[in-house]
Amino acid sequence: MPMEQRKSHRANLFKLAPEPCSHGPFRGYVSLDRINSAARRDPEKKFKALLQQFTVENLRQAFRSLDGSKAVGIDQVTKDHYAQNLDENLQQLAGQIARGGWRPRPSREVLIPKADGGKRPLAIGCLEDKIVQQLGAKILEAIYESSFHLHSYGFRPKRNTHQALARLYKVIQERSENCVIVEMDLEKFFNSMSHEKLLEILTERIEDHHFLRLIRRILRNSILSEEGEIRQNEQGAPQGAPISPMLANIYLHACLDTWFEENWAVHAQMVRYADDAVFVFTDLRQAQEFKASLAQRFHDYILKMNDEKSGILSFSQQAPEAEIQFLGFHFYWGRKSKNSSKKLLKVKTSPKKLGRSIEAYGDWIKKQRSRVPLEKLWEQTAQKLRGHYSYYGLIFNRSKLSYFYYAIVGILFKWLNRRSQKRSYTWDGFAKRLKFKPLPKPSKAALIDITSGLVPELKRNMKSRMRKLRTYGSERSPGLSPVFT
Repeated sequence: MPMEQRKSHRANLFKLAPEPCSHGPFRGYVSLDRINSAARRDPEKKFKALLQQFTVENLRQAFRSLDGSKAVGIDQVTKDHYAQNLDENLQQLAGQIARGGWRPRPSREVLIPKADGGKRPLAIGCLEDKIVQQLGAKILEAIYESSFHLHSYGFRPKRNTHQALARLYKVIQERSENCVIVEMDLEKFFNSMSHEKLLEILTERIEDHHFLRLIRRILRNSILSEEGEIRQNEQGAPQGAPISPMLANIYLHACLDTWFEENWAVHAQMVRYADDAVFVFTDLRQAQEFKASLAQRFHDYILKMNDEKSGILSFSQQAPEAEIQFLGFHFYWGRKSKNSSKKLLKVKTSPKKLGRSIEAYGDWIKKQRSRVPLEKLWEQTAQKLRGHYSYYGLIFNRSKLSYFYYAIVGILFKWLNRRSQKRSYTWDGFAKRLKFKPLPKPSKAALIDITSGLVPELKRNMKSRMRKLRTYGSERSPGLSPVFT
């Protein structure tokens, strides 16, 4: 009899054991790969009981994925501080969500200067709110990622700006003889999304009203302004929140991508990165009709195009009207070589972006020159140069990268000599330091080639296991026979 009791006790423990974490695309989360597989099999499947995914295991993985160096919210709780009692904190948070009692705390508003003189509002939430939003974004990603447009590249896994640029390069090159471009940019998109429209879109695939109520609370969360006033967020998704990019893609997928595929994909190609998009036509009349229809479509979804950054232009190889601006780059037709009259599609850093990057470094070194030791200043300058090269390091753009390098070197020399009343360096002495402690220069070998239309998903190449299986040793070693014959 005792043996039978022990067996039943073991069976009950086995039933209560938590489901193992996923090792697929949603590595570390429980059940999200299963949701993603179901969404891939049936693009119209409706999902229920999503609030059950807010388990302690999933909340812990969402906590791990947060960047601990980001600014803190009004509670001043950092990631390290929250981790000191992590299990108890997550248990309490999961219980609040399950009971329906969780509500986000007010987000702290920070105004970031924009290039046009305005300011972009960022909402910085408390750490627990970020954890909930991070997990909510992953659940939405598991449902919607497989249905997103093939040429939508913003805020999606294994997709980046270089892939969007490569796709646009290929589409324009294929239509070089008769190319008409429609540029689209939405005015204050993140702040203009309709809550009711967004929840209506989510309802088409989500039948869990408890999960939808949680999304509604996140959207309508109050914001503490810099002046100390608390206001309710009646429209838009707060920029800076972990869930906002996913909600933006869902909104634009329903508003723009699906509509484009159904009505205009026969006549044009689309490349979209978040709220920036370029449509490539071969007929001017069709492009004009599309732009008028697009404006009406956005009006139905409570959105408005930015007239200054949106328009139609002819971009044929022989007679281009202007340059195309996209993601901080300019597409233009340049000479194939110095002695050739043939034109070749090229890409360069936008002059405004280049000027702002140089100005931003000047502002930074001016503030840090007397606060940070020289070695650290030198190291941080090298990091900024590498960061600039990693984004703007495209083929055809090496001259702009070199211009940026020499501008940064000149600014560094200028402000290092103004740390005190005594000059730190002559130019000869500074050149000697550059020789023995060189700052990174743009390398031709590291430039990304977007002309083929294909850019690797990952910046580093994954090692193949088959290479180890083909031979016993390296290819240089003689007399080694292959494993498989």
